[in-house]
Amino acid sequence: MPVPDQVLNEARNSVFIVEGLACGKSSFGTGVLIEEGILTNAHVIAGIEKIEVIDFNGNRSTTYPIKADFETDLALLKSPDITITPLQVAEPKENQRGSILVGGQGFVENIPVTVLRLLNIVIADIYGEGKHTRSGLELSADVTAGDSGGPIINAKGQVVGLIFSRSTIQNEISYGISSSEFVKVAEGYDLSGVSSGKCRD
Repeated sequence: MPVPDQVLNEARNSVFIVEGLACGKSSFGTGVLIEEGILTNAHVIAGIEKIEVIDFNGNRSTTYPIKADFETDLALLKSPDITITPLQVAEPKENQRGSILVGGQGFVENIPVTVLRLLNIVIADIYGEGKHTRSGLELSADVTAGDSGGPIINAKGQVVGLIFSRSTIQNEISYGISSSEFVKVAEGYDLSGVSSGKCRD
């Protein structure tokens, strides 16, 4: 079933636009508040010295990474000191319908999505180095540049994955990181802060 409007509207409140300058170039994407902090893609924040997040009311806060995994392309940011309800995390299922909430256009919009397949994705890290396996999702969804980090939510408003790329050969096919990988940044994080990594070419 698709995500009910009320669930969508409530979930939007927990989604942020993430932006900053990485080696003089603008970098932006989306992040979602889970219990441990704001979850986004590592490639969104790579090389950013001053990370800003913008909430659904347009309020800006400066934050910093507390964990980053460049192989899985996940990063966890310190939550701003604001009262927003974190979204719950759930396991994805094949043929599940839902929504991706993305902020790449400067406001949070909803993109309908169907989880086509659960699969292992063998891919380089965010710098194009090595081969690493991540639990992923093949999605029927039309995403664009800047949508990275958008949460994939189910009909209950739970996060089942995080968008990270679109297909270069098939229209309206995109790829997400399964929620089963979130543990790589949701445990063992350092509230004093970690490096955002080096800039990507």
